[in-house]
Amino acid sequence: MKKWCKKIIKELFWFLPPTLAHKLIYKHRMKKSLNLNNPIDFNEKIHWLIVFQYRKEKKYGILADKIAVREFIIKKGYEKILPKIYGVYGHFDEIDFHTLPKRFVLKPNNGCGNVFLFLENQENDISLCKKALTQALKQNFAKNNLEYHYSFIKPKIFAEEYLEDSKNAMPIDYKFYCFDGEVHCILVCSDREKSLKLDYYDTNWNYLDYSLSKYRSNLIIPKPENLKEMIHIAEDLSKEFAFVRVDLYNIKGKIYFGELTFTPAGGFVNYNTKEALVYLGGLLKINRKW
Repeated sequence: MKKWCKKIIKELFWFLPPTLAHKLIYKHRMKKSLNLNNPIDFNEKIHWLIVFQYRKEKKYGILADKIAVREFIIKKGYEKILPKIYGVYGHFDEIDFHTLPKRFVLKPNNGCGNVFLFLENQENDISLCKKALTQALKQNFAKNNLEYHYSFIKPKIFAEEYLEDSKNAMPIDYKFYCFDGEVHCILVCSDREKSLKLDYYDTNWNYLDYSLSKYRSNLIIPKPENLKEMIHIAEDLSKEFAFVRVDLYNIKGKIYFGELTFTPAGGFVNYNTKEALVYLGGLLKINRKW
């Protein structure tokens, strides 16, 4: 019953006028009012962008598509940082596992989660994988957080190169927060296998107190090799946007592209301090002509 109620609420929000829908879902999720007339913090401004900009332009959906974005990366001259893709599938049953390498990753191109690692000498529950990825193909991810630009994505499954850093099954993820083409901070995601940790650093690798204490690793994550090059790539990819998060990996000194994210946590970021949300919101300059 609870599952059906959530589904009905999602459908209702989807068909409401965007401003009203976002105010209602924000009140429900964040337990406070959403100010779209004078947005202040980072979450509020992300919702403003969704309502007044992202839902109007198909390009944001294309760039959020983990497969389609590769054309943008190639045009920018960074084909060398793209992980290999071994296959793209419209249905799970199209996958021929015999043609895939011993190590690869299966995941959908829309949304987040549902990432399955296939490694030699490791048993995988194919039925569970099939169920999750088939459901991901059917899901309208745009409705979860009213991220309208995701409705432009045609859901697919793809097999991608497994990035191994020899220390973790899931490599450290470096997320570059870019405002008007300039990196202002880097969110480092680690320990995904056990309990995801979130730590922020500035471009000189000084620790920033942006995360709530319960999300911090309480470790000093080593500065990645080629950090300056990673910053250059992130800034080059983000030049034309008021805000975009550029996700990169650094595996043994080699840089790999992850994805472009325009709406972190769908505008419901709950892992930052209030001060950090206000500061990041101040960096995001919105065009009120929309």
